[in-house]
Amino acid sequence: MARRRPAPYSLRKSFLFIDFSKKRGILLTVRDNKLNQERKKPIMSIAAKQSINTDFDFTVNQVAVPHPVTGNKSGYFMNVRDDNDEILGWTSERYGLVNHRDVLGRADEAFEARGIDVKRKVIITEGGAKMRAQYDLTGDLFKAEVPAVGDVVAYRLTAQNSFDRSLRISFALGLVRLVCTNGMTTTEKEVDMTKKHSKQLNIADLITDSALDSALAKLKDSVTVYGRLAQTELTEEQGLNILKTLAQGKVLSEKLREEIAKIWVNPTHEEDKARNLYNLNNAVTQHVTHEVADSRFEYANRVTTNVLKRFDLASRNPNRLKKLWTPAKEKDVVITVTE
Repeated sequence: MARRRPAPYSLRKSFLFIDFSKKRGILLTVRDNKLNQERKKPIMSIAAKQSINTDFDFTVNQVAVPHPVTGNKSGYFMNVRDDNDEILGWTSERYGLVNHRDVLGRADEAFEARGIDVKRKVIITEGGAKMRAQYDLTGDLFKAEVPAVGDVVAYRLTAQNSFDRSLRISFALGLVRLVCTNGMTTTEKEVDMTKKHSKQLNIADLITDSALDSALAKLKDSVTVYGRLAQTELTEEQGLNILKTLAQGKVLSEKLREEIAKIWVNPTHEEDKARNLYNLNNAVTQHVTHEVADSRFEYANRVTTNVLKRFDLASRNPNRLKKLWTPAKEKDVVITVTE
């Protein structure tokens, strides 16, 4: 009987075992019924996995993962980069992947078709698993004044995509403060560019006219929250206490709190000298935008979003505001000396 030739190497015959204690992944393959270790790669740091305006032009394939014991279908799939074999996500169902370059291409076309001039910045994180393309809209039609302040902000739409299912294909709404180019989040819900990831997805249906219209309309209302923050007056000490409360709640790190407090006490811009929640939020976004986001975007985005949510709630509810500027008392440390 002729000897059966071994099957060629294929990701479809691979298994990934995660060793969480050592933070590493081991890819194993089956060849001639023997389990051989193929590669061992350490998990990269957050900073090492981030890039700006690069590393988005690659293809991701969805690969079925066989059962590690029986070799039969497991019902799980890996989303794998074809240029370096990095696994960017897992899923229990097959759905229509959309590559980052396709989302970018459709977004570029949509703005060009409307005659909207934009400045684009592409942020890739988690080794390519997540993409956010920030489109800053230029021109007087895409500016607004913050109520009760007169501060001018420009509109920002961020096209999002991911291979780990953490981000829907959507527009996130944002603003850019023109006096200092701080990035500002909003409390408005994201606008879907298309239907939920499904087995079939037509690229031509991405970023429909209705999706873009909806996003632009919501941006007009997004400055309202900042008007409420501006009307919520604080003392300088209350602002410092709010930062302390946020640090105690792990919204800010202690190092971040210290740097933001410096800006709050000594504002960089004349417009920020009034003592209110709006300018305290400006101190947060100023430091995070210019000192954190370019190296740790995921962390920066999480901080600014969580801070704005808490400030928005506090501006609507006096009891929440009082609680926010009343940090928990630090426990006294008693040292007993015995002879």
